[in-house]
Amino acid sequence: MHRKNKPVVGCWLLAVGLMAVLSFFTSPAFAAESSKGNIPAPPKEPIIVNGDNVEYFQEKKMVVGTGNVSIKYKDIFLTCNKITVYLDTREAIAEGNVRVTQKGAYFTGERMNYNFETKKGTVLKGYINAKPFYGRAEDVGKIENKEQFKLDDGYITTCDLEKPHYRVRAKQIMLYLGDKVIARHIFMYVGNVPVLYWPYYVQPLKERKSHITIIPGTRSGWGYYALTSYRYYIDNYNKGDILLDYRTKKGIAEGINHYYETQDLGKGAVKLYYTRENAFVYQTTSPEVTRYRWQVRHQWDMGEGTDTIATLEFNKMSDTDMIKDYFYDEYEELGATPDNYITFITQKEAYSTQFLIRKRMDNFLDVVDRLPEYSITIPDTNIAKKVGIYYKANASAGYLNHEFNNTNVAVPPLKEIGSGRVDTFNQFSYPIRVLRTLSTTPYVAVEDTYYSRLATGKTNEIRNIFSGGLNNSVKFYKVYDVESNFLGLDINKLRHIITPTANYYYVGAPNINPSDIDQFDAIDALDNQTGVLFGIENRLQTKRRDEDGNLKSVDLVTLQINTNYMIRMEKDNLAVKHDRFDGFQTKLELIPYSWAYLEAELDTDPKTYEMQRSSIDLVSHWKDKWSVAVSERYENVQTGQNNLLTGDVTYKINDKWKVRAYGRYNTTTSTFEEQQYTLTRDLHCWIAELTYDLATDDSQNIWILFRLKAFPLTPIGLRHTYSHPRFGEAGTQQ
Repeated sequence: MHRKNKPVVGCWLLAVGLMAVLSFFTSPAFAAESSKGNIPAPPKEPIIVNGDNVEYFQEKKMVVGTGNVSIKYKDIFLTCNKITVYLDTREAIAEGNVRVTQKGAYFTGERMNYNFETKKGTVLKGYINAKPFYGRAEDVGKIENKEQFKLDDGYITTCDLEKPHYRVRAKQIMLYLGDKVIARHIFMYVGNVPVLYWPYYVQPLKERKSHITIIPGTRSGWGYYALTSYRYYIDNYNKGDILLDYRTKKGIAEGINHYYETQDLGKGAVKLYYTRENAFVYQTTSPEVTRYRWQVRHQWDMGEGTDTIATLEFNKMSDTDMIKDYFYDEYEELGATPDNYITFITQKEAYSTQFLIRKRMDNFLDVVDRLPEYSITIPDTNIAKKVGIYYKANASAGYLNHEFNNTNVAVPPLKEIGSGRVDTFNQFSYPIRVLRTLSTTPYVAVEDTYYSRLATGKTNEIRNIFSGGLNNSVKFYKVYDVESNFLGLDINKLRHIITPTANYYYVGAPNINPSDIDQFDAIDALDNQTGVLFGIENRLQTKRRDEDGNLKSVDLVTLQINTNYMIRMEKDNLAVKHDRFDGFQTKLELIPYSWAYLEAELDTDPKTYEMQRSSIDLVSHWKDKWSVAVSERYENVQTGQNNLLTGDVTYKINDKWKVRAYGRYNTTTSTFEEQQYTLTRDLHCWIAELTYDLATDDSQNIWILFRLKAFPLTPIGLRHTYSHPRFGEAGTQQ
């Protein structure tokens, strides 16, 4: 049978006919003849060939299509100039501008052999596009029934240009869609120049960090340095970084960060860092010093039935300055004394519990050990719904041991202090609402604390504290019929809400003086207190349309003022001994636009009216053009004052260039603590940054950074330190 069709009408008629023919060959009745047993094989989906000219050869069971050929089969879409399909084997030979698309990725070439049943194929001199990777090879192969591609004698890159800026070339490259890229014996080319060889390369596509990180630079405390890391992958559950660093003023340091994940027992990280300072420093007179840091963190979600998360964190250091000297960003964020503990936290709707073990691992730290401590918290719960009585409580029990830093030989050592402690707190409250505006809630509470040992030497003592109070608040509001877009504010009515509060509290005198109790935490410091917490909140709201066009309430301005009026009573009667305001706290939030935000806080002394602390944060941005962040931090303490002004401005000149300026100025000392000026250039597939940094000690650094757009967490160049994720977070290195 031989039949030629004219374009359009004839092609569609033949397509219908082919569907009928192919349906016969793939029908259950036809398939049953070749199947084993009496159970018919499921029908195969027909292969429909569309093109300017389509011919079907019945004897050979072959379809030939030419001119604008396209085939849609399951999740595969194929286009070419000419194709020959063998219906028995479902194999096809495509020629001329061949393109196969599957799940967002496609590969192209001039000639391709492809099997629609097994999804296996090969392309000569092919090109593959599987974002963020692009590749060319003499032979591009599609692995049978898998979303995998094999590139023989080719390269991959994240640059989509015809002549990429850089590429990674290898004899064989395996690309797993949406998962990873694996290559052996790779050469990295910049332009046509080979710059790097590596025996084994793996790049997961689900994370934004690549294999090799090299950061050279200079720093006053380190001298010239080179920080290098190699990311390794064992399997989908184990990966890590091998670190090798050199600092001209410190010497060689090495380490490893290993991240793991188990199927049933959670995930975690193990990090080791070790250095022998001055061992490999040229012409040093300082003695050799061994310094190290070990870290382990593990977290285990024990399942929905238990609602429990277990966390273990272990830290051990050679000295108190280890984090400050080698991980300064972490030191600024988390401090110099990492924790050591094991916790089991259970979160239920009606209560939450915590089992905690904390133990000091380094004798130069001052730590309160908990060996162990168990606590339970019950939130406000309506225990008498008809009456409306609420109950909340918390309790803890454990052994506390205060270990002191006794490494200073010039100071007499302090003896460890330990005591068993059981603390219970129970509170009953009765909220009342009057006329929908006035809320008042009286409450009473009792706290009992058992100590196995007091500071006075007494044993098995119980401290009792009674407390009570009355929380009061009232809400007033008024709606103003205002419609305006003055200054682009988009005002659709204004609602002013005023909420004053006055909360009276009373804490009775405990039967044991706090000075007779070893102080472990805030529970042990409880003492007689009486006073009123005054507060007033002003809130200004309007309505604006969201993305769906619906009007929703938004806060334009929120102003809160709070103060604590403390009353000291006579010991044996209700006479007032003395009273005073314990400072005023003011907080302002201003959000006039979606692209601008201001927050300010102020604490003042009621006697001198002087500022004790203040902070102002202003953040503004406009699309992708510019952003401004300005902050002020002021603190006035008895020993002096400190005032820091920080500014960070970024401006996008055009699609290629961007500038940034950052500065931190101390107005108390009239000095810049740090200045940074950065020029950024978009290099298509790369981002280049040139930063000039000037610190207080007049040390000047120049950082040059190159980042791949596809993997922005991969800096290659100069930087001060690595980025600083929270400990245990995989994907970036500290």
